[in-house]
Amino acid sequence: MIKYLVQKFLWFRERGFVQITQKTLVSLFPFLLFSAIVRVISQSFFSDRGYINMLFSVSDWFPRFQLTGQVLSNLSNFTSGLAGPLATYFAGKYTAGHYGRSTGTAGVTALMVSFLVSSQGLLMGPLRDGQLTHINLPATTNIFLAIFLGYLIGQIFRLSKASDDQIVNKDFIYQPKTVRPIFLSLLLGVSLNGLLVLGNQYRVFQTIGQFFSSLTATSHHLLSTFVMGLLNSLSAWVGNSQVFALNSIADDSFALENLTYAVTNHTTTGIPYLYTLTNLYRSYGMVAGVGAVLALLVAILLVSRSQKDKKVSFLSIFPSLFNNGAPFMVGIPVLLNLLYVIPFLLVPLVNMGIAALALCFKLMPAAVYPVPDGTPSILYAFIGTGGSLRALAVSLLCFALDVALYIPFVRMGNQVRKDLLEEGGSHENL
Repeated sequence: MIKYLVQKFLWFRERGFVQITQKTLVSLFPFLLFSAIVRVISQSFFSDRGYINMLFSVSDWFPRFQLTGQVLSNLSNFTSGLAGPLATYFAGKYTAGHYGRSTGTAGVTALMVSFLVSSQGLLMGPLRDGQLTHINLPATTNIFLAIFLGYLIGQIFRLSKASDDQIVNKDFIYQPKTVRPIFLSLLLGVSLNGLLVLGNQYRVFQTIGQFFSSLTATSHHLLSTFVMGLLNSLSAWVGNSQVFALNSIADDSFALENLTYAVTNHTTTGIPYLYTLTNLYRSYGMVAGVGAVLALLVAILLVSRSQKDKKVSFLSIFPSLFNNGAPFMVGIPVLLNLLYVIPFLLVPLVNMGIAALALCFKLMPAAVYPVPDGTPSILYAFIGTGGSLRALAVSLLCFALDVALYIPFVRMGNQVRKDLLEEGGSHENL
C-alpha cells in the first residue's frame, strides 16, 4: 500500500502545474519568513495586548514602544500583502520558463496583472498624478488563486510565438511583437477586476459566504464546531491567509456568552456552551498551529532525511511557536501538498475530540477567558482556562500525539525522495 501511494505521489509530482506550484511556494519562503518574524514581534512584543509585553511589561521600559509597534505592524502588513502578487509573479515566471518563454517578461506582466486584479478602485474613480491610493495590496490572499492567475499569464506567453515575448533581441533592439502577450494579459487583469467589482456591488460574494456559513449552522453545536475546524484547515491548505489572522474571542459569540457567565458567576462550571470554536478548535485543534504544522516541524527535525526540509524547519521555529506557520508551510511546502493533506486536515479534529471528551468528563475546565495577542499556541488553553494545569497537560498530550501522527507521513516523504534519487530526479524539491 505504501509503495502504491509513493508511486502515485511520484506521478503527481511530475505534472507541470504541480512543479510550477512547488517552485512558486518555495520561492515565497524568505519573504514570508521575514514577514512572519516581524508580525510575531509586533503582536507579541510591541502590542498593548501582546503576550510577551504583558509578561515582561515591555511597554514600561522600552522607549518609543507605541511607535515601534506601529512601524513593525505596518511593515508586516506591507510584506504579507505582497504575498499574493509575489506568488503570481513567480508562477508566471516559472510557467513561461517551463515552456521555454521569456521568464522575466512573463513574471513582470503577471505582477502587474495581480495589482490590477486586487485594485478594484481603478474602475471606481479617477487616479491623480503621484497618488496610488487606488492601487491596493490585498488584505487577504488565497495563494492557490494567486498561483493559478500567474499560471494563466504564463500560458498566454506560452501560446504566443517565441519572438513575441522578447523585449529586446541580441543587438539590444526593441521587439514590437512583445505587446501581444502583455496586452492580452493586462486585458485579462482588467476583465477580472471588473468581475470582482460587479460581484461586490451585487453582493455575490457575501451571498456565497452566507451559504457556506449556513451549512455549519446546526442544532448539534459539537458537530458544527468540528465542521468549522475542518473547513478552516482546508482553507489554510489551499493558502487562504485569513486563517492565519488573530483568533479573537470577540469573533465567537458563543464564547462571549461563556465569558459573561464565568465573570458573573465566578466559575466556568455550567457555562451555556461547552463546545465552541474557542474552547475546542482554537484551544486544542490549533495547539500545534493551523493544521498542527508545529508538530510536523518537530517530526521533520526528528526523522526527515531531507537537509533542505530540516533547514526550513529550523528557520521557521520562532514564528511557528507563536502560531504563524505560513513560512514553514510554503518552504516545505505543505500548502497544496497531497503528501500531508490527510494529517493536516484530520490531526486538529483528533485534538478536538480529545478535548471534547476531557470536557465531557469534567477532567479540565473550559477555556473561556481572553488570551493575549501573540500567545504561543501550546499555551492558549492554559491561559484561556485561567491557568489550569490539567488543560496544559491535555495540550501537551495532544501535541505529543500530533508529532506521532505526522511521523509516518514524514517517513513516506523519505521514501519518495529515495525513489526520486534512484530515478535520477531532484530529491530536494518535493
